[in-house]
Amino acid sequence: MRLEWLGLQDFRNIPAASLRFGPGLNLITGDNGQGKSNLLEAVGLLATGRSFRRAASGVMRRWEQPRFKVSATVETGGLNRSLEVLGEPGHQVFRLDGKPMASVSRMERVLVAVLITPETPMLVRGGPAERRAFLDWVIFCADRRHGGESREYQLAMRSRQRLLSLPGRDQRELEAWESQLALLGARIAGRRHRAVRHLERMLPRFLDGLGLPPEACAMTLSGDLETFFAQGERIETVAARLQEKLRVCRERDRQQGTTGAGPQRDELLLRLQGHPVARFGSRGQQKRFAYALKLAEAGWLEELLGEPPVMVLDDPVAELDQAGAHGLMALMSGQKGRQVFVAAREAGEIPWPQDASLVVHPVVAGVFQVSMEQTDS
Repeated sequence: MRLEWLGLQDFRNIPAASLRFGPGLNLITGDNGQGKSNLLEAVGLLATGRSFRRAASGVMRRWEQPRFKVSATVETGGLNRSLEVLGEPGHQVFRLDGKPMASVSRMERVLVAVLITPETPMLVRGGPAERRAFLDWVIFCADRRHGGESREYQLAMRSRQRLLSLPGRDQRELEAWESQLALLGARIAGRRHRAVRHLERMLPRFLDGLGLPPEACAMTLSGDLETFFAQGERIETVAARLQEKLRVCRERDRQQGTTGAGPQRDELLLRLQGHPVARFGSRGQQKRFAYALKLAEAGWLEELLGEPPVMVLDDPVAELDQAGAHGLMALMSGQKGRQVFVAAREAGEIPWPQDASLVVHPVVAGVFQVSMEQTDS
C-alpha cells in the first residue's frame, strides 16, 4: 500500500499543494506552525474519515475560504485508486474513484493508515474509554461491520434505558430491545476478544524493539463477557447469558440510570512488572508501550490486508531517549514495502538508516519547498 500523490487546496494553512511521495520514509520538516502536522492530518483524514485532532470540517478550512479539498492517488493490491474529501462547515463529501460515498466506511480499505500522534500516549495514560476506542478502531479497519453494530448497540442501550424509566413499560418491547442488545453486545465483545489475542501475539517484538522487556509487560482484556469467550463459548451462548443478566438487573439499571452489563464496561489492562503502566511507569515507558501497541496494530492489519498499512507519525521522538528513537525508526525501516510519513523540525532528529529510501518535504508557512530525495545505495 502506497500513497503516491496528495493534493491539498485550502486545507488549514496550506493554500495549495501537489506532492509526490517516495516508497520509504517521507520526512516533513519545518519549524513549529508551518504546516507539518497539517499534511499528516490530511493523510489521516483520507484514511480514517476524521481528523486526528478531532477537528470539525469548518476548522480545517483555510481562513475565510468556503471549503477545503484533499485528493490522493493510492496504489494498493496492484491497482491505482483515487480518494477525495471535500469539506464544508458541518459537512464532508467522500469520493472513491470519483463516486460519492456516504461515509469512510463505504470507501473499502483503499488507504489504511496507522497514526502515531502526540495523543497516542493517552492509550496508556488515559481512562478505559481511550483503550476501548483504540480496540474498536483496529477492529473497524479489519471488519467494517463493527462500526455499524457499535452504533446499533448504543441505540439499543438508550432505548432499553428509556423503557426502564417508564412506569407502564411494554414488557415485550423491553425483551425485544434486550435481545438485540445482547446479540450485538456479544458480537462486539467477541471481536474485541479476538483482536486482543492478535495484538498480544504481535506485541512482544515491538516491546523488545522499543527497549521494554516483553516478559515484564502484560495486556489483558477484562469485561463481563471476556471470561465466556476465553472459555471458548459461542456467540449465541454468550448472548443468551448477557440477555439473562440484563433481565435480572432491570431494577438496578433503572435506579442507576445506566446499563451495568455489557461491552461498554470492557477494560484493556496494561501492566509493567505487574503494576498498571499508567500509574507506575515513567512517561518514557508509557510512550514506548503505547507505540508498541500501535505497531502491533500495524502488524495485525498487514496480516489481514496482505500488505503493510501506511504509517503516519507526528513528532514521534519527543519524550524518547536516543535508544528509544533509534529503536522506533529501526522497526519502521525494517519492514519491507512500508511507507512512512514523519513530521519533525529537522531531518537530523530522525535516525533513519542511510541506505534506506528517504524523501524530505520542507514546508514554510504552508508552502512546500522542492523535495530532496535520497535513494537506496
